[in-house]
Amino acid sequence: MKRLLIATAAAATLAACSQETQDDAARTAELAGDDIEANAAVVGEAIEDGAKKAAGAVSEGAANLEREIEEGDKETPGPAPITGQDLNSDQENPAD
Repeated sequence: MKRLLIATAAAATLAACSQETQDDAARTAELAGDDIEANAAVVGEAIEDGAKKAAGAVSEGAANLEREIEEGDKETPGPAPITGQDLNSDQENPAD
């Protein structure tokens, strides 16, 4: 009878400990989820900020390219850089 009481008491202690362990594990998982969510928000903001900066740089680069192309269209074509030949000698000057 004494052994039965000891075994029952041990089983009850283990069950209580097991429930406490389960509760601790659930709380730990919940806190980890909160951390992941907070980190994801920070990463999302960093990505958004980077995307804004990249879009601005692309826009600025496109405007610079457009300006350079327009300026280049007004220049008189010269000789080819490699051969030195005037490849446009038979065409009208676009700058006129």
